[in-house]
Amino acid sequence: MEFLRALPVLPVRDLDAEVAFYEALSFHVQHREDGFAALERDQVLFGLRAVDVTVPPPGLSWQLEVDDVAGVLEAALSAGVVVREAPRQQPSGDWTLRLATPAGYELVVEGRSSGSTVLDLRALALSLPDVVELVDEGRTTFRRIGGDWIARFTGTLAEIRTDGVVEVDLGAVGRDHLEELLRSAWEEHGPPPADGVGPLRTE
Repeated sequence: MEFLRALPVLPVRDLDAEVAFYEALSFHVQHREDGFAALERDQVLFGLRAVDVTVPPPGLSWQLEVDDVAGVLEAALSAGVVVREAPRQQPSGDWTLRLATPAGYELVVEGRSSGSTVLDLRALALSLPDVVELVDEGRTTFRRIGGDWIARFTGTLAEIRTDGVVEVDLGAVGRDHLEELLRSAWEEHGPPPADGVGPLRTE
């Protein structure tokens, strides 16, 4: 006798909302009938069943293994999915990302990460002294109070003003290199004017 694979069926109250959540992560509906949907992507197959009870039970989470946590985060942010916890590296070297589904499940995504993330850039930039975050015409910009912009990004492509303007693909550069670039950009611009007036801090 051989066990082939687990096919969990998760109870949900709003089947349409839960299906839409997983479709935003590039799953597709393999089969659907009254009150039930089977979703599939690559080697993952599971079901959702509509029920009229409170779900999920307290403390319940479930986990998916992926080959690129940063890619899942990018898809989640683009779709407006609730990110419960930004990617965090575990002692094993793998990364975990925690998402919240419409039904209230905590979905833990675990695996390798291809590089830095938008959240890495934001956290590193805001850790610099006197740096604020601005949003202008769909582009997120980080600047020193009363001074020039230091970094800005659209999607996963960032521009960092160090020794000119360096374009960086966040999916291809590591966090350490990204931090080095940002700190170099901050140091090259020097302190803002003593009488400079800028927008309110966001930290």
